[in-house]
Amino acid sequence: MYRVIIADDEKIIREGIKKVIDWQKEGFKIICDASDGVDAYKKITRLKPELCLIDIKMPGLDGLELIKRITEEKIDTKVIIITGYPEFEYARKAIDLGVKTYLIKPIDPEVLLEKIRKIYEDLEKERREKITLTKSIELSREKILESIVRDNKTFNLEDINGTYDFDFPWDSYQIVLIKPNDEKLILELKNFFQGYVFPIEDLICILLKEVGEREKRNLKRIRNLISTKYKIYSIISVGERVYNFSEIKNSFQSALGLLSYKFLIGEKGILYLEDFAENGKDSFIDDSEIILKLAKALEKQDFCKVEEILEIKMKDCIRRKLPEEDIKIRYLKIFLEILNQISYTYPQLENHCKSQVNEKLLMEFYKKENIFDLTNLLRGLLFDLMSSLPESQDSLTVSKITGYIEKNYFRNLRLKDLAEEFGYNSCYLGKIFKRNLGENFNTYLDKVRINKAKELLLKGLKVQEVAEKVGYEDVDYFTLKFKKYVGTCPKNFKDSYMLQKDEK
Repeated sequence: MYRVIIADDEKIIREGIKKVIDWQKEGFKIICDASDGVDAYKKITRLKPELCLIDIKMPGLDGLELIKRITEEKIDTKVIIITGYPEFEYARKAIDLGVKTYLIKPIDPEVLLEKIRKIYEDLEKERREKITLTKSIELSREKILESIVRDNKTFNLEDINGTYDFDFPWDSYQIVLIKPNDEKLILELKNFFQGYVFPIEDLICILLKEVGEREKRNLKRIRNLISTKYKIYSIISVGERVYNFSEIKNSFQSALGLLSYKFLIGEKGILYLEDFAENGKDSFIDDSEIILKLAKALEKQDFCKVEEILEIKMKDCIRRKLPEEDIKIRYLKIFLEILNQISYTYPQLENHCKSQVNEKLLMEFYKKENIFDLTNLLRGLLFDLMSSLPESQDSLTVSKITGYIEKNYFRNLRLKDLAEEFGYNSCYLGKIFKRNLGENFNTYLDKVRINKAKELLLKGLKVQEVAEKVGYEDVDYFTLKFKKYVGTCPKNFKDSYMLQKDEK
């Protein structure tokens, strides 16, 4: 709807104009009226309607003076002059002021309808032309900005500032690139930054004065927005900060170069130059060493060790800045080699290992978008493989550990230390211990110690001495344990035995 203001000192005329035609049907809405020129001037300058119906003769400020003022202030509005004085002089002055339409009182509804329909057509044509012009200027503006960040061309800042409403030069310049490009997202980004946002091929480019703490917070918010609202995976790279207009291309190139490392940053999703400052290509971890360690960890059912080795491998890839394809091939080869070794060590699992290698597996490796997801995939595959390994070694392992306990029960033994000693994960060792013996490690150790304590007590040793010899530093704690497993305290146990001996 185009907005209309009616200015006439006669109320009956104002009300008549409102009712004489269906304004809404014709695409207009009367937003207010005015009874004098001064009031009309205030309302027109504040509301800036698309159409004004103005009476020539009004108190305070006549119609011609009112038209002159709004023309001088370049208020873009169509004007229909209303006059009861059809003298040529008034018409000529109005024409000089750019007014092309006037009505003679009393107003003929048919004539008014004809004139506003013609004005509606003119307004619609101008609206379409403005949209086309705006799009054209915006496209030209985007092309200029793209040239600024891409090329070595010399631009006259005064010329491009005047033509495209730029405000160069700045104290410094910094480029941010966002992938992927989305037209709706570009519109949203313009509300986040005081800079220029424009598309370059499949990227969104943001030219800023600098990426400070405020901008960094906004980049995080943007990435969350893209993830939650647009449901797409995005990468953001921040180029170097430069201090000369001609060097903007350097910031763009550095931001573009960072995108090649997108696979290495995972869910963080924002690449800064400082994150890749160190060059770690001189030293690396051999994959054969990784494979050997993983195979041993699998055989020992050491989940924690597998986690540790994969973490080392992942960090090595990131430090060396390996390309995405190279990393995926290395990870896949590690898994395939592990399968080969397991097949060789456990022939009964050969068919199971062969079944793991299929087209779906290859697709799983190659569709991962970052190294963190890829590492999680390999971890899951290895854990599944670990669960299929036979448990025939468990009883032998437990036998070794129980033998160790029998010889060293008086020491400060802990499951964690024994797991380290025998090369196992403590959680897994605790499980196989209970599975094979029917009780947990601490219960078994207590029973061994109490049985040894009983032997020593029967040899006549004092309770304090016995407690220390079987590994309990606190005699009260020893007494509680002894009573728990024997049913009586150490002293009573000893006295009862001696009494029975005397009776015999």
